[in-house]
Amino acid sequence: MFAAFAPHIMPMTVEEGIADGVDEVRRAVRYQIKHGAKLIKVCASGGVMSHTGQPGAQHYSDEELRAIVDEAHRRGLRVAAHTHGADAVRAAVEAGIDCIEHGFLMDDDAIALMVKRGTFLVPTTYLADGMDVSRAAPELQAKAAEMFPRARASARAAAEAGVRIAVGTDAPAIPHGRNANELVALVSRGMSPLAVLRAATVTAAELIDVTDRGRLAEGLLADVIAVPGDPLQDITVTRDVRFVMKGGKVFGH
Repeated sequence: MFAAFAPHIMPMTVEEGIADGVDEVRRAVRYQIKHGAKLIKVCASGGVMSHTGQPGAQHYSDEELRAIVDEAHRRGLRVAAHTHGADAVRAAVEAGIDCIEHGFLMDDDAIALMVKRGTFLVPTTYLADGMDVSRAAPELQAKAAEMFPRARASARAAAEAGVRIAVGTDAPAIPHGRNANELVALVSRGMSPLAVLRAATVTAAELIDVTDRGRLAEGLLADVIAVPGDPLQDITVTRDVRFVMKGGKVFGH
């Protein structure tokens, strides 16, 4: 996706995640699970930084997507899909993909299908505000200029339609430690601060299929942060974390 090497230059294998055809994608998923993967992620379409092709075009066939989902779900793992184009989103959701990552080019039909199926969305919408593409190739900068406004609109439309939204950042495109910017961006797209806080905690825990975190409740992991103000009134205070507790142990304040 990023390297655009010529043929036979640093070829990558099925074990490294490059798979073609139903048999190979099954093998790739099984290999990852064997070696400890807790989630399977697939590129179902191109991306902003892809060197070739349209970013919304579907990459894997419907049959390949179904095979990936079949292998993962049989072993109790969820499947996320980097997907932008509306057709690719619909294909991924129809195949049983659990979560759409990005979804910048979704249309109303794709969004409605996600609502119907209960598919999660991690919109990574702050990419449209904060990703530095100044050093990218001119054609990639042009692609970003076209896609980022649509990314803002798709996040707003998904939230208004009731898609289950979880917070994610697409690190390292948005560096670790700056994830509060995604909360601020989602509020700017029309979500309420309460809905955004739930997306970052309760819904995120549901997405990764865990029950020991994501809420403040007896018996759960005591992972807590504190900020100087009320995030329900001003979501930007989440950028200023003054206290961190993880597993009941204070790490900084």
